[in-house]
Amino acid sequence: MKLKEHMLIWTSASIKLMDIRYTRVSSRDALKAYRLPANMFLFAIRGSAQIKLDEVEYIVDSMFVLHGGKGMCLDIQPTNERFDYYLVLYKAWLPLLTEAKARNSLSGDNPLQIQYGYAPLYPLSLYEKLELTASEWLTPGDLELLHAKTLFYQFVYELIRQLREQDIRIIPADPAEQLLSYLHEHYAEPLTLELLASMLDCSPSHLSRTFKQRTSCSPIDYMIRLRISRARSLLENTDASLQEVSLSIGYTDVYYFSRIFKKQTGYSPLHYRQFCLDSNRKQHNPFLMLRSSIVPRKLRRYINSRSDNDYQYTDKGAFALIRHRKQSTALTLLLSLTLLLSACSGAVSSNNNVANTGTATNAAASGNNAQTDTNQAQPATATVMYTGADGEVEIPRNPQRIVVLTHAYVGYFMALGINPVGAPSMTMGNPYYTGMIDDIADIGSPGGFEIEKIVTLNPDLIIALKGTEMLEEISKIAPVVTINYGEKNYKEQLIEFGKIANRVDKAQQWVDAWNTKIAEFKPQVLKVVGDQTVSVLSQYDKGVYAYGEGYGRGTEILFDEFGLKSPPAFDLKLGWAEFSLEKLPEFAGDYIFTSPEATGTEDTSPMYESVLWNGLPAVKNNRVFFLDKNASAFNDPITLDALLPIIVDSFLKPAEVKNN
Repeated sequence: MKLKEHMLIWTSASIKLMDIRYTRVSSRDALKAYRLPANMFLFAIRGSAQIKLDEVEYIVDSMFVLHGGKGMCLDIQPTNERFDYYLVLYKAWLPLLTEAKARNSLSGDNPLQIQYGYAPLYPLSLYEKLELTASEWLTPGDLELLHAKTLFYQFVYELIRQLREQDIRIIPADPAEQLLSYLHEHYAEPLTLELLASMLDCSPSHLSRTFKQRTSCSPIDYMIRLRISRARSLLENTDASLQEVSLSIGYTDVYYFSRIFKKQTGYSPLHYRQFCLDSNRKQHNPFLMLRSSIVPRKLRRYINSRSDNDYQYTDKGAFALIRHRKQSTALTLLLSLTLLLSACSGAVSSNNNVANTGTATNAAASGNNAQTDTNQAQPATATVMYTGADGEVEIPRNPQRIVVLTHAYVGYFMALGINPVGAPSMTMGNPYYTGMIDDIADIGSPGGFEIEKIVTLNPDLIIALKGTEMLEEISKIAPVVTINYGEKNYKEQLIEFGKIANRVDKAQQWVDAWNTKIAEFKPQVLKVVGDQTVSVLSQYDKGVYAYGEGYGRGTEILFDEFGLKSPPAFDLKLGWAEFSLEKLPEFAGDYIFTSPEATGTEDTSPMYESVLWNGLPAVKNNRVFFLDKNASAFNDPITLDALLPIIVDSFLKPAEVKNN
């Protein structure tokens, strides 16, 4: 970072003092691995010490200034009998309206996540200001705290002025490097991506992105690898019980530890320990040296992939088939007869099956026929092939524990009678899900999903939008079906999910009931609205958005089902359009539905307070209807069922008032 950019950030940033403390340490009281809870100035005033800040070492033997960012690791080793210093902790952030030039100068999400250290040319000038600042900070009273803050700014001004004279290099923090160091020391502790990001003062998405660029994997995945690596060492070199090994690496549930160990290594912990013991015995077996160099070694396994079957590494497996040849032959004949009968019956019923791309298909069959009879009992382990947006994937025929990685599709599965075990944070805010999502785990937000939490949910199927971040890691947990959003309308999408969940009949029941409701209400609404137009508008930042069918906010009901018209300026087929506030009259219909997105209330949003808005005919005629902003981005069956009576009443109740 250049000094000019650093000064620009200090000019724009908002500062809050957190603590000012005077500390004296001796050579016996070294400060080790202190993780900074906020940005820091350290001002050494007496003695000498060796200071290390995130692997950068400073030799201090006089007055010295050191700056560090939140999350950096500070080590102080006095090299004299006494080392005295001031420590100033503060927070800094840029207001939302800060000019773009300043924002582009940031390192990550923290504007002052940087480090530098130097011996100032005029240390006493800095010392006097800091001493007075500390005195005011320790004096009770709000006025004294305000004075302390103003004095702190004077200290910073003098510090930067001298910094410019001495041409000191400013080093931006590397959150990926910081996190690597922290994970190697604390991998056995309960960690989440949100906790790690908060510790390093950056967003989970930024931390995950920079860490992945450095290591090619997510922070949580890296932590799991560290844990499993340690577990392998303990299993191989000690007689510790599985409970002891599991607890030592941060897993309180032995069963979960066994599952994740096998997922990472291909072995269960006990098989891995036995394999290591067998390997050590063979390495020290003198008879292995007598092996013939002419006769080839007899292969004792029949599968080459080491992760396919654990028994290929023991004295069991292929030899058992030879010892029980009679029973094996009988089983083979029985299996052949079963397959023959299945093939015959399949040929008769194949005409009754549905065959197309994007539907569930029997994994054991040779065609792409989808079994849609949900009343037929199926084994719990039966699987089918499904063609999603990213190709074919083998999924359970009757999935029971589904994790949905997008808020848009959670309500679809609830309408099918399946409550997902995990869903994104945004799902939890939908008011129409109240009482239905109490048992659904919050797995975080796209770009920052908690991988380890998803693993603990033990899903047998995961639903995601095509292009979702971290799918490569997530697909190791359970089969992932990806969906192209908007490729199908909501009724078609529900039927499709019915095929995935083996509940097509349940999906069709909802569609039929929905069509009945629409047939009842549509004539009533059209009678009131006639040829008048309807708009769905929301303000976001400085612009205004108009929405067409398929974009939530009741558009599926208004435009798709009721067939209402939009103003001439807006083509419904565009899906949505952004325009400036000045063009509001062109996009405003005779009826307006809106979801306040900028502030959350219709009273304080700039659009609703503007002269243009209050001059609209729809506003003057009381034809503006507010929909809950927390449900605005949802268009699933549960939300639509809740919105339908609200929208119908919005049209009909004003008409009833007029008639009276």
